[in-house]
Amino acid sequence: MKREPDAVAPFELCRTELAAPLHVTRVAEDWCRDLNALESRVIARDRDALCRVEAALSQSGDWYGLVNTIQSATRNYANESLSIWGDACMQTARRQAELMEAFTSASSAWRALCFAPLQKLPGIDAPMGSFSAWLRACQDAIVHGVESAHDECVAHSPAGQATGTGG
Repeated sequence: MKREPDAVAPFELCRTELAAPLHVTRVAEDWCRDLNALESRVIARDRDALCRVEAALSQSGDWYGLVNTIQSATRNYANESLSIWGDACMQTARRQAELMEAFTSASSAWRALCFAPLQKLPGIDAPMGSFSAWLRACQDAIVHGVESAHDECVAHSPAGQATGTGG
């Protein structure tokens, strides 16, 4: 069986199709594990704040001591909340990047399979390394086409001819 060098073998595509969902599932499972750890920190924070307020109510003999303890508990609660939110933002950014990488790697075999026949056509360049690079190249081509069309319209418009910028 003759195999073309630039084509993706169906076996490789099948392997990618099986490996990609497993990788995405692994990333999602890790993300859930991180979210559960954050939730346990939230529960511990709430429990600690309630224990401090309860201790203040049972041990304080005056209002001044009670207010000081509640202020301290509120400060600790706010600090822990900010820490949890910061960790959640960092984990979300990291997991989203991993998820996008998993989706990009899953689609790379399909892109190679779809673009391989196009490589035989004259004037077609090699496929871009990533979807974002391909999209950027398309956007640049569109912008270049729009700019040249705009320059042509200005050159032939009555306003362009009246101001001396037209032809």
